[in-house]
Amino acid sequence: MIRSRSLLACTALASFICVHSAAAQSQTAQTTTRTYQSQSTWERSKTEMPSLSPLSGVYMGAFGGYDWTDADTENAPDPDINGGDYGLFAGYSMDTLLDRTIGLGINGSLEGHFAWSDADDDTTVGGAEVHSEKNHEWGISFRPGLSFVNQMMPLDLKPYGIVGYRNAQYETSTAAGSHSRNYDGFELGIGSEVVAYKDVGVRLDYSHVWYGEHDGVDLDENDLRLGVAYHF
Repeated sequence: MIRSRSLLACTALASFICVHSAAAQSQTAQTTTRTYQSQSTWERSKTEMPSLSPLSGVYMGAFGGYDWTDADTENAPDPDINGGDYGLFAGYSMDTLLDRTIGLGINGSLEGHFAWSDADDDTTVGGAEVHSEKNHEWGISFRPGLSFVNQMMPLDLKPYGIVGYRNAQYETSTAAGSHSRNYDGFELGIGSEVVAYKDVGVRLDYSHVWYGEHDGVDLDENDLRLGVAYHF
């Protein structure tokens, strides 16, 4: 009799423990579901992070385009120094550092370039012909973008802004000789790159450059450039 009562008591206790454990697990699952549903998209994105763009890491490439420069002079006709240009560039896309490590929600690249130019113009000053031309340039720039914008773009399209420094050499020639000078400038622009094939990207940039005034000449330059880059 005593054994039967003990067995019944043990059975009742085990049943209570099982029911209580199942109820606790169900409540925990419901709480987890409500917590996940209450999280914002931004909070969940930190743990559900998409893969990086193929246009990340070290890259290098070449570009060609057209630039037009308005030269404001004090005591002479203003030349319009227009023509084609072409050059090389190399850079590093810091998506992993800016978006993944620091968590700023932005991406960006540091880039340097060198370009040659065929832009020139002829004017007449006091009956004498003056030839103005742009020889070459170099520059460095930072190209920031927004990660959430990239995620919404089709075909891995990667839009960005351009903020940088330029140094360009312009030359003026007359019958008496020639004179060249380097101008420092501030670059501001926009652009976008798209995956063309595997690790190859094609991009289009527009930039405006404000050069400082020297010797009574104030230069403003516009560039439109199409480039191809290989991302390692």
